Amino acid sequence: MFLKRNIKQTALLYSVGLILMNIIFVSCNKEEPLVVHPGKDYNIYFGDLHNHNSVGYAKGSLQRSFDIARSHLDFYTLTPHSSWHDMSKMEKNSQLHWENGFKRTKEQWGDVQKITAAYNDPGSFVTFSGFEWHSSFYGDYCLLSKEDNLPLEMYPDLESLQKFARENGVLIIPHHPGYLQGHRGANFNYLDTDVSPVLEIYSEHGSAESVDGPFPYIRHSMGGRWAKNTLQHALSSGYRIGVVASTDDHLGYPGAYGEGLAAVLAEGLSRESIFNAIKARRTYAVSGDRIKLDFRLNGHIMGEEIPFTDKRSISIEVSGWDKIDRVEVLKNNHVIKRQFPVDRPVTDSSWGQPVLLRIEFGWGPWNDLNISRICDWEADVEISNGKLIDVYPCFQSGPFSETKRNLITGKTEEGFSIETYTSRKQAFMENPTNAVVLRISGNPGTKVTLNMQKPVEMKVSKTLGQLKGENAVFFTGKFPAESFIFHPVVFSGNYSTRFNFTDTAGTQEDVNWYYVRVIQVNGQMAWSSPIWVEKKEPVAN
Repeated sequence: MFLKRNIKQTALLYSVGLILMNIIFVSCNKEEPLVVHPGKDYNIYFGDLHNHNSVGYAKGSLQRSFDIARSHLDFYTLTPHSSWHDMSKMEKNSQLHWENGFKRTKEQWGDVQKITAAYNDPGSFVTFSGFEWHSSFYGDYCLLSKEDNLPLEMYPDLESLQKFARENGVLIIPHHPGYLQGHRGANFNYLDTDVSPVLEIYSEHGSAESVDGPFPYIRHSMGGRWAKNTLQHALSSGYRIGVVASTDDHLGYPGAYGEGLAAVLAEGLSRESIFNAIKARRTYAVSGDRIKLDFRLNGHIMGEEIPFTDKRSISIEVSGWDKIDRVEVLKNNHVIKRQFPVDRPVTDSSWGQPVLLRIEFGWGPWNDLNISRICDWEADVEISNGKLIDVYPCFQSGPFSETKRNLITGKTEEGFSIETYTSRKQAFMENPTNAVVLRISGNPGTKVTLNMQKPVEMKVSKTLGQLKGENAVFFTGKFPAESFIFHPVVFSGNYSTRFNFTDTAGTQEDVNWYYVRVIQVNGQMAWSSPIWVEKKEPVAN
């Protein structure tokens, strides 16, 4: 049913010799151009700048990681674990976990460089060279290079790493900055924003926006968040730094849903364009759903620094993948404007714009039954009396499988096919589901039919009218069999918004910064990079 794109990949040289591969993959979900400056268009691209596999101390082959990344992302950086110069000895010699990983990275670094270069396909899928550098004292950093053949070196301190970055045009991005200094949290005393223009505000570790916000640090051994290492503290300390998110996934699944993605406003899909956008802080972060976000102040976009002006015309445009609970504009870390699209009423005219429908698969036996398993799903989804505009992936990393893939194939205006697999084993945040979000042009009579082949043969249908304010739950068998859900239809007035307002300098005596925070009803979030307004210069006598 699905029209697949076939790309003849350039030859990859591995230890077994020269092989030619023909990779079938699904084109990335590109957003339409976003006009943010008079005479200049930018596209929104989504990618993962921090991800791991078996090169280091994670799971999954090189080939698998790049295949998965190319199937649903615009850009990707594999960041193998490279070194930890100030690592101490741990109980039961646990430091060997890291030391053995560093050894594997060194041994396979040539293969990493070759596959990174081979998969780079400007206009379709962009790859960057990179690796992760650990430090208890300075914090962890991920390197990003637009050049092939990035040298893998042991840097004894952050100053040496920064010197290398400056001399070679490399960016280094602080990772999980919110941990306590000395416990691999960022040491902002040594931060150089010339080579670190953005920090990783969100990953599978959690969110480093503030000490009391959503997504706390709870999944690792370095403790919880420390207030002085959050984004808000860095901004209030005078640092001009933007934000990205990336997964830091250790199951070899780039772009794993819910673990973070970097959003970039760039002129085109190339290394140069994406890299320059990150350097200019034309970036924002999403936790999972690929929320579209446009934030401007007097026509200037996120990441910019502008001269003092008393009148600040602020415009926001957001398009989400679910109902938007609220959009917040913050000035100097305090909310100055809130809007609540979730409260907007639905009328007959609401059908005049595309609607969203989320179909979610999974659940099944809970772990106490000791029958946890991987469930394979295969289904065709058909749209009648309407048109499928697009379908968006929400595929998480667990359970790990070297051979299985989550695929959306055959997309036409009449439907698509899906292959996915779910389990409670290794489920991120204990959510044992995968999902797809359909963007549909239709009416109350538009019918969505799911023809399932696996795990059982069954056919179910619902009209969009039936899913207005209601969901539909289906089971694949008797308790405790897996199930799937057609979620309620989400209307444009609730998943998108556009508004303007004006702020003034007031009694401003110092630099002001503004950024935007978006929260959907399903908990998924987006954070913009700030815009800075300089302080007013004194009038000369």
